Amino acid sequence: MPFRRRSGDSPRVGDWVIAVEPIGDIPEGTKGRVKVVDGFGWVRYWVAWETGAWMGSVDSSSVVRADRLEQWRSDREAAQVPAAAHAERAAVTSAAGTNGGGDGGEAAPGGGRVPEHLLERSRQARARKAAQTAG
Repeated sequence: MPFRRRSGDSPRVGDWVIAVEPIGDIPEGTKGRVKVVDGFGWVRYWVAWETGAWMGSVDSSSVVRADRLEQWRSDREAAQVPAAAHAERAAVTSAAGTNGGGDGGEAAPGGGRVPEHLLERSRQARARKAAQTAG
C-alpha cells in the first residue's frame, strides 16, 4: 500500500488545534497542542488540551489547525448549501409520492421503496401458503 501524502492543512506535531466537535469530555472549541501523529489510512492524534487533559486516538475530522479554523468554517457552510438543496428536493419528491404523485407505484431508482411487482409476488406467495395450510 503506497503512503498517502498528507495535505498542508493537516496538523503536525506541535501545532495548535481546535476541537470542531465534542470529543469525549472535551467540549467543542477547546484548544490543544498535537503531541503525536499516528496512522496511515486513519490519521489520529494525541492531543494535550488546554484543560490539562490528554487524549489519544483523536480523529482527524474532529480537530482543525487553529490557523485554518475560519477556512474550515467557510468550507463547511459551502458544503451545507448543496446538502440543504438536495434535502429539499428529496422532501418534495417524497411528498409527491405519498399523495398519489403519479409514480404509478413503481419505485424510482435509489428511492428506497419496494417495487410494486415484488410486492405482488409476495402477496401471491402468502396466498399460496395460506391455501396449502388450510386444505
